[in-house]
Amino acid sequence: MTNSNHIDPKTYCKMITRRYKYHRLISFLFFYKKAACQKNSLITTIVLCLLALNLQAQENQEVSPKEGVNGLAIKYYGIEFTEAQRLLLKDKEIEFIFLIDKKGKATLSEVNGIDNKTIIDSLINKTEEIENFNPRIKNSIPEESIYFMKLTFPTYQMTSNKLGLLQGSAYKEANLEDFEYITLDNSHLDLIFGGMINQFIGKPYDYLKLGGGMKMNLSYTDSKNYLYGLNMNIYGNQLKKQYPLNNTRQQLSAPPTLLVGLIFGKSINKIDIQAELNIASQNITERLGTDDENWIQLKGWSPGILVNYPIRLSKQRPTYYYGQPSLFENNLNLSFGIRYLFLSIPEASGLMAELGVSYRMTIRKVKEYKLK
Repeated sequence: MTNSNHIDPKTYCKMITRRYKYHRLISFLFFYKKAACQKNSLITTIVLCLLALNLQAQENQEVSPKEGVNGLAIKYYGIEFTEAQRLLLKDKEIEFIFLIDKKGKATLSEVNGIDNKTIIDSLINKTEEIENFNPRIKNSIPEESIYFMKLTFPTYQMTSNKLGLLQGSAYKEANLEDFEYITLDNSHLDLIFGGMINQFIGKPYDYLKLGGGMKMNLSYTDSKNYLYGLNMNIYGNQLKKQYPLNNTRQQLSAPPTLLVGLIFGKSINKIDIQAELNIASQNITERLGTDDENWIQLKGWSPGILVNYPIRLSKQRPTYYYGQPSLFENNLNLSFGIRYLFLSIPEASGLMAELGVSYRMTIRKVKEYKLK
């Protein structure tokens, strides 16, 4: 007596034979004979149907990278391009067109978006190292196919809101030798502190000897090489003879001159040409208390023009300055300047020349970089 819950094996085998090829049918029949012996015929039928669906799915397959699209992209991102080549690739979308043969071997047939032969050769050579693709399969037969992919290469650019490819702590630990290249922005911050000698010319020369003093400049140079900042200079010159003043108080043996004001100018190559506009004062007598009415201080203003030239003392050092990757420099600064002092009396008003040697600390902004 036949159990109505069981499927006749001969009938089922005829159905399968019409649909699948003989090399798949052998494994299928083996599984079926084993499954048909089970008591639960309903489970057996479900398993057989799932197996049939799996066999059908294996007959068709679309082409794809074995490591996925991200894995394929990483291969090309890892190419060691030169600085000049990366500038050519900056912000460009590159289209890759692969020809995939029946075995899954990929050939980079076309590259759109870049025409540099060296870059294209690097992409082609990298393709030779890539693992075979999953080939396209139709009705169980592998076929040649075409695969498309688009990439945009990173620029390694730093902005105030995005730290780029390197965190600040890692950047501080890096040495200059750890970078393949560093591209600097024109902008930089300078602090100059040092000394100088000065000589008055004209009428003040009759009253003041060769002297010297100290200077301090703080300036910022923008990306267009224009510089702005503040300065403070103080000089001391021995008195040759007293100024002709209607005052019997003893004049100081070395009247101090103070200049405080603004600087502005332009950086040309390594030379900074800067103009200054200062408030000027010169103490002629000693001040005896805050209510001293006989104290003499000459006041006025002073325009000037100076040239600064830095000489680097040591290698640049990578640092992280206020959220921005930067290079720190130690420099020796040489300066020469001419000023005119307009003071309260004509005897103290005239030209002054100065020659200075100072320490100059510079922090330069990093625009782009690449680690080795």
